[in-house]
Amino acid sequence: MQDAKTREAFTAQHHALLFAWIARETIARVGEEVASPVLRAAVRLYGEQRGRRMALRAQQDGQPLSMATCLSYREWEVPAGEMQQTGVPWRGDLRVQVRRCCWATTWQQEGLTEYGKYYCQEIDKALVRGFNPELVVDVKGTRTNGSRMCELVYHGAFEGTLVHEETQRGQEQRTLPWNYHTAHLLATMSAGLQRELGSAGVAASQAALETFTSRFGMAVADVLVADAKMDFDVLPEGR
Repeated sequence: MQDAKTREAFTAQHHALLFAWIARETIARVGEEVASPVLRAAVRLYGEQRGRRMALRAQQDGQPLSMATCLSYREWEVPAGEMQQTGVPWRGDLRVQVRRCCWATTWQQEGLTEYGKYYCQEIDKALVRGFNPELVVDVKGTRTNGSRMCELVYHGAFEGTLVHEETQRGQEQRTLPWNYHTAHLLATMSAGLQRELGSAGVAASQAALETFTSRFGMAVADVLVADAKMDFDVLPEGR
């Protein structure tokens, strides 16, 4: 019962801070020139795994692996107001401008934007590529990398429609909790850092986890470590 309550307490802030702390500790140990490509490669793997899970769920529902489906099968949700974005149709594409993002806000408030930026450099393209490598999203700019707002173009977003909408799963069934997403991030980043950087990568992950524990408490950290042992290439049971 206590673990269940602890899992429910996770938010996007846990996810954002964990990434930034991992990036900071990695750069502190091996320098930015070495750390940057390793961090970005790990984010790509993380995003592609998320995209493949979305594709599996869409295929279960009999949906085509189109851009429209990809945009409909997002795995996360945040409280109203934490994300502020607008989308404009243009020649079959969807042009999205993000003016407020809970990841960027968290990193800015904590003085961690210089570390969070690596996540933004890769995540959107990786997710779409994992869903269907034939789909294309152009990332025109991100706030964490110096742009006034995040700007993305999802090509072909209005080409075709979702099918069998009467049997399509509701968004609440497609959304996964933040303890799951944060554990997935820890597992993928830690494995990538260890594979590419050896003992320095292990030390970076451990130091970031210690910071996470200090900030959120041992009970939260214990749940995170336990959940990181899941297989993130398959759909969670019951989802």
